[in-house]
Amino acid sequence: MADEPVRYRSASRLVLGLALAAVYFGAAKLGLTMAFVAEQVTTVWPATGIALAAVVVLGPSVWPAIALGALLANLTVHEPLGTAAAIAAGNTLEALVGGWLLRRLGFRSSLERLRDVLGLIVFAAGVSTMVSATIGVTSLCLGGVQPWWAFRSLWWNWWIGDAMGNLVMAPLLLVCTSASPLRRDRGHVVEAAALSGTLVAVSLVVFAGWLGLGLDGYPLQYTVFPFVIWAALRLGQRGTATVTFIASGLAIWSTVNGSGPFVMEGAEASLVMLQLFMAVVAVTGLLLGAAITERDVAESRRRRDYAQLELSEEGLRLALEAGRMGVWDWDLTSGALRWSENLEPIHGLAPGSFGGTFAAFRDLVHPEDRTAVDQANARAVENRTGLDIEFRTLAPDGAVRWMAGKGRVLPDAGGRPVRMIGVGMDITERKRLEDELRQRAQQLAAADRRKDEFLAMLAHELRNPLAPMCNALELLQRRSADTAIVEHARDLIQRQVRHMVRLVDDLLDVSRITSGKITLRRERAELETIVTSAVETTRSTFVSRRQDLEISLPPETVWLEADPTRLAEVVANLLDNAAKYTEEGGHVWLTAERTGDELVLEVRDTGIGMSPDVLAHAFDLFSQGDRTLDRAESGLGIGLTVVRSLVELHGGRVRAESEGPGRGSVFTVSLPVPPAADRPGNIPRLRLGGSPLASPGSRRVLVVDDNLDTAESSSLLLEIEGHDVRVAHTGPEAIEIARSFAPDVILLDIGLPGMDGYAVARVLRAAPDLAHCRIIAVSGYGQAEDRHRSHEAGFDRHLVKPVEADVLREVLAEAP
Repeated sequence: MADEPVRYRSASRLVLGLALAAVYFGAAKLGLTMAFVAEQVTTVWPATGIALAAVVVLGPSVWPAIALGALLANLTVHEPLGTAAAIAAGNTLEALVGGWLLRRLGFRSSLERLRDVLGLIVFAAGVSTMVSATIGVTSLCLGGVQPWWAFRSLWWNWWIGDAMGNLVMAPLLLVCTSASPLRRDRGHVVEAAALSGTLVAVSLVVFAGWLGLGLDGYPLQYTVFPFVIWAALRLGQRGTATVTFIASGLAIWSTVNGSGPFVMEGAEASLVMLQLFMAVVAVTGLLLGAAITERDVAESRRRRDYAQLELSEEGLRLALEAGRMGVWDWDLTSGALRWSENLEPIHGLAPGSFGGTFAAFRDLVHPEDRTAVDQANARAVENRTGLDIEFRTLAPDGAVRWMAGKGRVLPDAGGRPVRMIGVGMDITERKRLEDELRQRAQQLAAADRRKDEFLAMLAHELRNPLAPMCNALELLQRRSADTAIVEHARDLIQRQVRHMVRLVDDLLDVSRITSGKITLRRERAELETIVTSAVETTRSTFVSRRQDLEISLPPETVWLEADPTRLAEVVANLLDNAAKYTEEGGHVWLTAERTGDELVLEVRDTGIGMSPDVLAHAFDLFSQGDRTLDRAESGLGIGLTVVRSLVELHGGRVRAESEGPGRGSVFTVSLPVPPAADRPGNIPRLRLGGSPLASPGSRRVLVVDDNLDTAESSSLLLEIEGHDVRVAHTGPEAIEIARSFAPDVILLDIGLPGMDGYAVARVLRAAPDLAHCRIIAVSGYGQAEDRHRSHEAGFDRHLVKPVEADVLREVLAEAP
């Protein structure tokens, strides 16, 4: 792309034009002082170079300034106005033609390309100068200023002067105004000064004859060339153009003054010979400078490209290492196989130990995959398709890794496959993740299946108690029902309600465990107390199935740092599980012993046992051994999940064992025993019996519940027990009745509309006349956080719906 002309505002262009005209006029007058062949013709015409540089740098619009300067200069050498105007027109047209030709070439004023230098030499110095020489000499002859017989000599001198102006003056102006960066470092400036000073000194000796060394006849003029070469090699085109200009100027001055190697009989001939010599110097310097600059640019580009290539290769190497990949090149004809260096460690080989052949690679392929690899390679070569295969490799140390190979077949000029190139990638980690993902998907599918089975089972378990309860209610509604039938129906409903409560409690437990909301309330708990509580919970199951439960505990007292309620739940679940899956009349053993810093508790039964598949999922959520529609045992399959979670929360572990179906099962719980956990003392042994609570005396009771049926049924039960009962359905109503009724006990529902039970309790506790009253929370929420909130609100106890009659009697008996 050619350089764009510099643009100026109108005022600036006027000043610039006048300055250019003045400079042109001065340079022209300087050249005319050396007009020896004719007053109007000279072999030294720097004005041509000034005009060409102005057109190239500033644009063709500067032609009026060139024409003005040329006209004024020609009017001073005794020419008619018409002749002077014609010559000025030729000078102007010369510059415009030269500039136009250079722009067509895509000329750059920095002259750093050979094409720019050749364009300047051929089109500017060689062609465009013919325009001025032809028009100028023709005008002189037509105007009668010079004779026609002198046309050839005049044209020759004119053309040489203009050509040298474009070879010496124009390059200096062009490179000095170009956008090429100027080096200003200290070393460069010192070198340029040394070159200029030495050149001036040598030129004065050679051309001006200073020092009078008597070296006439020696070709000392050639001493200019080392300086030109120096400038071209070290200082670029600016230095080359400057050296040429200095040498030319000193040589012309010396020759005009009659000294130097070019002095001949006539001044005209001397200047012609000098200008021809300086033309060779200028052309040589400019071409050499451009060639060296292009070489430097190419070398700089090569270094930059090489650095970029190194960077790309390093990036590729890092990418290959990060992706555990390598590239390979297989010569199908010779069997030679080249690997990138990172493929060796991927295959478990030491650096440089790969054999470099396809056979050596094949030996690394897992024996079971070699046939598949051979077939894939054969198909790729035969069908000219890409290679895409995954296979295993066997490293020398026995390690098995997965590799992915991708390649492409390259044919020769005749279309025959001769090479295959590609990449090898270690996909062992990906395969591992795929296997894990596949297993996880299978686990999720199994969990989803168990969830569906659980929902079906939950519907079954919830409907089972409803059927006998509906039947019992039907019996109670019949007037003909005798006392025995009523008693039977009542017992049936009571058993089924307890069963449903147990189901709901199990669901709540597993919900809290899976959401991480279980909070242990650790305290010093005695093992025998925990076991006693669990046995009492499951006593009815063992009695109804006529099963023997044998318990063996350590003779010494064993203390645990644990939540006694939760550990009792663990033992109860294990006992209940053993009872459910042991036939009637079977045997269950509960044993515990202290081994080191652990307590090992074991529940063994003579039940149906477990197959290996069932055993592997014994503690999974919703997992049960019998999934058929005629399954004999009830339950949701979450008891053992609760056991494992609670044991692990206590820092223990649990495992299940079975010798197979029909061989019974063993569940073993290991719990940490804190240091100094044994404390002697007379702790009551297991009491597997009990007496019913004594019926309390009559109490004044306020029942508060927004559910009308719950409030009414509770009121009826309490009235049958002989208590004086009042009922309220909202918080404000309860406060009003409490103040007038002064109850001994208030059974207060938490989930009241508007003013909840907590707020009601706070108001009641603030009343001095109700200080003796026991306030009992009755709620469907029974988590530890709910009990804690009840305590903070002022409740004396927290009961979870449905409240059993025995528990209610116990609460009323505690009232003063």
